[in-house]
Amino acid sequence: MNRLPVRYLPDAPEPSQWLSFVGQLLETEDIITLQEFMGYVLLPTTKGQKMMIVICKGGEGKSRISRVLRALLGDSMNTGSIQKVEVDRFARADLEWKLLMLDDDMKLEALPQTNNIKSIVTLEDKTDLERKGRQSEQGDLCVRFICFGNGNLGSLYDRSYGFFRRQIVLTVKERKPDR
Repeated sequence: MNRLPVRYLPDAPEPSQWLSFVGQLLETEDIITLQEFMGYVLLPTTKGQKMMIVICKGGEGKSRISRVLRALLGDSMNTGSIQKVEVDRFARADLEWKLLMLDDDMKLEALPQTNNIKSIVTLEDKTDLERKGRQSEQGDLCVRFICFGNGNLGSLYDRSYGFFRRQIVLTVKERKPDR
């Protein structure tokens, strides 16, 4: 269901420009985590049961990550709001057969509920999807979330381990003036 718009080049050179960029953006151990998560996004599975939150102040270049992901995933990626996915009953249907939903500017307001996000992140079965003006139906969601924002993803009421264990949180380095 997902055809990626890339060609595999087994003898491709090392991506020196990418490695330089992420080296300026993230700590060394976080680079490995980001790249592993990006690899996980290429597979239509939610067995990792994780979503990624990247915290930054702004202007660091995190949107370059979204450009690379769009080039790799093409139409298998949606951009939107994680808050909308949680509270709008029709938003989940837009994620059917997508590999990634990227929230490029996550709101800092706490989620009023977390059951939809938790379910999507760990889902390994069909789920109920609603589309406006149509009968709901069971559909496949293998989407993962990456959210960029100025703070953590919070919840008004859910203080459970289950909500926070699903999150991988990375914090970007301070932006150097000469970058």
